[in-house]
Amino acid sequence: MRSGRLILVMTIIAALCPFMAQAADSSAEAMTKLREAAEKGDAKAQHDLAVDYMIGSGVPKDKAEVVKWLTRSAEQGNANSESLLGTLYFQGDGVEQDITEAIKWWYMAVEKHDSSAESQLGFAYLLGDGVPVNFTQAYMWFSLAISDGDKHAVKDRDTIAKRMTPDHIVEAQHAIAEWLQKHPNGS
Repeated sequence: MRSGRLILVMTIIAALCPFMAQAADSSAEAMTKLREAAEKGDAKAQHDLAVDYMIGSGVPKDKAEVVKWLTRSAEQGNANSESLLGTLYFQGDGVEQDITEAIKWWYMAVEKHDSSAESQLGFAYLLGDGVPVNFTQAYMWFSLAISDGDKHAVKDRDTIAKRMTPDHIVEAQHAIAEWLQKHPNGS
């Protein structure tokens, strides 16, 4: 009975081997196409390639390559790259830690309504990382992050609201309205 199962398993593996090899070939082909697009200046491909280097998907993990491709993509205005590059500078991950540089990249990303960068700015203002502590600004950025899809920012905004006066909350709401009027579509 056992040898029958073993033969069945071996038969299945043998049948799948060509498909597994084909998947590996197609993965290598996809990586080649991604790299070619990135090298030609495609900002999304540059971002995707950076993420592949970050997680080691199809390429070895390489922080220098992550920074290189994120920077190229961010310099073209890719909001995801701007936000992620800001986080790398904030953490000093693959680059020398530079909070001012992190804040710069996050501000570029929030111009395009990037919820991750908005949350990061919320925390920066909450904790005074690279900017003065300002609960009104923290509330504003967390609220904008929520409106741009970051459901986790609800807890952060509500926590900061407990430390604010009603007048400061109204001030933050006015700042939100003003920001949205100046930046209606992520432009």
